[in-house]
Amino acid sequence: MKRAVIYARVSSRKQADDGISMDAQIEQCEARAAALGAQVLRVFRDDGVSGRSTKGRTGFLAAVAYCEAAPVDFFITWSTSRFARNAIDLWVHQDQLKALGTRLECLNADIDDDTDAGFINRVFMGAMDQMVSRQISRDTLRSMKKSAEDGFFTGGHVPFGYLVQQEGKRGKLAPHPDEAPVVRKAFELALSGLGGLAIMQQLNSCGQLRRGERWKKTSMLYVLRNEVYAGVRTFNRRNKKTGQEKPRDQWVQVESHEPLVARADFEKVQIMMNDRAPKVTQGGTPRSGFVFSGLLACGICGNPLQIVNGTSRSGALYNYYGCCSHKKGAPRCLFKNARADLFDDWLVGEIVAKLVTVEAMEHAVQEVSDMGSRWAQERAAQRTLLVKELRDLESRRSNLYDLLETHGKDTPDLADIRDRLKLRNAEIRAVEARLELLEDEPARAKALKIEPGLAVEVMREVVMAGDAQKKRAFMGAFLENITVHLDRVAVAYRSEALVGLGHPAGVRNGVFWLPDLDSNQGPAD
Repeated sequence: MKRAVIYARVSSRKQADDGISMDAQIEQCEARAAALGAQVLRVFRDDGVSGRSTKGRTGFLAAVAYCEAAPVDFFITWSTSRFARNAIDLWVHQDQLKALGTRLECLNADIDDDTDAGFINRVFMGAMDQMVSRQISRDTLRSMKKSAEDGFFTGGHVPFGYLVQQEGKRGKLAPHPDEAPVVRKAFELALSGLGGLAIMQQLNSCGQLRRGERWKKTSMLYVLRNEVYAGVRTFNRRNKKTGQEKPRDQWVQVESHEPLVARADFEKVQIMMNDRAPKVTQGGTPRSGFVFSGLLACGICGNPLQIVNGTSRSGALYNYYGCCSHKKGAPRCLFKNARADLFDDWLVGEIVAKLVTVEAMEHAVQEVSDMGSRWAQERAAQRTLLVKELRDLESRRSNLYDLLETHGKDTPDLADIRDRLKLRNAEIRAVEARLELLEDEPARAKALKIEPGLAVEVMREVVMAGDAQKKRAFMGAFLENITVHLDRVAVAYRSEALVGLGHPAGVRNGVFWLPDLDSNQGPAD
């Protein structure tokens, strides 16, 4: 018998009440499992967790880990947006499951990318889910900003030094009678010239602790750097996917509550701490991941290109794609090392420019719309067959009941008749479940009102904004191999990925990426 796991998620209590609830998702997924003839091994869930990234989605991560540990045929979820609100995460995790022999089953879409239609649907659904997620994020940010401007606490960890005073269903930050004096004391000591370590030691020695625990240097520095103590709430500070801090001009800051320290004093403390901070020098650890690792081959000798280290004429350390044929005992070929970061940026831009086009998106929109029309026809035909099968089973069961009613306990082979009745009943329930699932399956749009130009913009932004690992996963989904020659790069794509493209699968370099620019002068032919 086939085996399946179910994953369900809601990002908020409101979504559970107004949209499809967690229990409803699970119930529909169980019906799909029955229709697939699969036994549900485990049900995993994430309550009140965003799908924009896998961070914090413990239920999702546990479900994937379960598929790694045990043979699972189907990973069933309500929709692609429950699985991921991020296009690249959808591609990466579906490919991860596929490598484990587990098929992703979404009740709202066919995303089996073994077929051309499924591949197109996966790309399109991922992009659309991300567009919806971005709109939700903008609306949420706007709502939180307005609420903070009105003085209300918008949730999260209550900062040390404050408490939440309820006003109806919402609350406002107010100074904590016991903790606020400790924060004010910390800033007074900082203004006197003490650093975070000295302030920590002085507060601990006089028993002014942090909610019952001794201060540590990191927690003290966090307080001294936190603008919440100047009466300011900050939103949109970090990238939710990477956790990295965004440029300050992208932050949304609102004066929302009573400060514990004057703004001028807070700024003065920041200047004093910055002056004491150690200066950062150039250099550091080289990048550990590159987009085209494992996909490049030397155009001269055919061997794979690997990451090698080297120094420029100025002495700076760089990473390069280099041919390592000599390590296998062969003579060193004439391939000149290509600086990895410059090569990655150039080739990603070239491939995205050729693949993610308005023409390709128009083709994808039309293809998905055609899929919706075909789905309606196939659904009607499938329903006709299921009804016919159901009526046939019911007739055969009726014959068995007639036999029992006619002969009663003297029915020949009574035990066998009972077993056949149980089997008919089970078969009827299975067909009824398949019919119910077919009736409840969300309709696929026959005409999508999507602006191709906007879709192109979103897709390009999604790909270009990803880190090296996710860009590599995206490229690996449709690139077979890449051969790097001295004057050109030949790219071999999966044929089904070339949606609406009318150009050859190859690019000529118009950018000099070799470390020794003098060795690569002259235009590329």
